[in-house]
Amino acid sequence: MFQSLIKLGFIGFVLLLWSCGVRQAPPKSSKANLCKHSKYLVIHKISNGFQVAVLDPDAKAQPQNFKITKAYEHIAVLSATHVGMLCALKQQKRISAISDAKYLYDRQTKRLVATHKVLDLRAEMGFSPQKLLQNGTQVVVYSGFGNENKALKRLEGTKLMGIPNYEWREKTPLARAEWVLLFGVLSGEFDKAQAFFNGVEQKYTALQKSIQQNNKSNQLPVLISGNLYGDQWIAPAGQSYEAQLYKDAGLAYLFANEQGTGSIFKSLPEILKRGTSVNLWLNPGQPSRAKLLAQFQKTKFLPFFEKAIYCYTSRTNKYWELAAVHPDWLLSDLSQIANRQVKKLHFYAVLK
Repeated sequence: MFQSLIKLGFIGFVLLLWSCGVRQAPPKSSKANLCKHSKYLVIHKISNGFQVAVLDPDAKAQPQNFKITKAYEHIAVLSATHVGMLCALKQQKRISAISDAKYLYDRQTKRLVATHKVLDLRAEMGFSPQKLLQNGTQVVVYSGFGNENKALKRLEGTKLMGIPNYEWREKTPLARAEWVLLFGVLSGEFDKAQAFFNGVEQKYTALQKSIQQNNKSNQLPVLISGNLYGDQWIAPAGQSYEAQLYKDAGLAYLFANEQGTGSIFKSLPEILKRGTSVNLWLNPGQPSRAKLLAQFQKTKFLPFFEKAIYCYTSRTNKYWELAAVHPDWLLSDLSQIANRQVKKLHFYAVLK
């Protein structure tokens, strides 16, 4: 959910990648950017393929440019969201390596790992450029965390092309989902990726419009998201894609006015004071109230502990793998929870 959580399980491998793609000035093109929502991904159709520009959120003036003229048969993906995007396009056969099999949800990918057709880097006890080359990997997609320059030199001189994926830095759910187009380019299935995203976009916007039309009252459910870590509360900032999702779902997010797109940190006294108006708690990081109390006994003093609590912990792998590419499912879940009319939830479950 938050940037710190996304890093779990993947950052160790990500730090060892080198972005060694073809970095050249993009050719002049009169055609529009094929990405409508993303702030960090630009795709242009050119005569013999696609020109892709990936913008680092912290250094937009120096985009990485990649000319993609063929479909890649062997793609290493070092985040669960990347796995989910290739699975959404039914391109599991192109996955050559993953960061850790224990985070997988997709059954077909699990079978490919079990039959040693997909390299599990965690099982290999660390990242190895040689092993990736030996299994035919051509492209490595990673999440761009941290200062990588020194560690990434391990891949200099290899034929591996490294492409960063900054979907986790996007500010809206649809912008995150739009990164599926990058995987459409890499797999040679751009039309399929575009059709998939257009379908997700249509469902999301239709549901969002319906929520707005049916929400005639200002009495929105007051939501708090996140959990305690020590004596600090960690939650999504008010300009994050999570905050936008909560707004679209018809929820009044307690920290909606907090600046930033990542995580914010609040003291326990502030939570006790401001939390009196909260009647819905999302994403506490535990699957039951008993485990919440076992993790941190002070939880019982929270003014909203006896209110409705929902989390994706019972479907964690599904959430990390598919939530980014299916914001329409997320919005459906949150809308049902907000209206207290739960019928079918894709990711969330109530804590008992």
